[in-house]
Amino acid sequence: LRRSSRPSKPPIWLTDYVVQPMKSTCPYPVSQHVSYNQLSSDYRAFLAAYLAIAEPRTFKEASADPKWFEAMQAEISALQDNNTWSLVDLPQGKVPIGCK
Repeated sequence: LRRSSRPSKPPIWLTDYVVQPMKSTCPYPVSQHVSYNQLSSDYRAFLAAYLAIAEPRTFKEASADPKWFEAMQAEISALQDNNTWSLVDLPQGKVPIGCK
């Protein structure tokens, strides 16, 4: 695969922003210097509890948890109270889009 040797310019709309290039790798990964064995038992317990918390990935999972269900209801209520959106019928022949 041959790459173009022509210099490329960023899109014109990016000139409105200051964009800093980001490195995708960490020069000093923590995993090379610290292991769980070196941590105190209290901190290991904290990490285990923190890492055990999993956010639901689907509506079905979220609605099964009372805390998530309550949070979803509060979010819907806030949207309705602020008149942020309204429900309308889908026009005939149109397909709804998904969301995350």
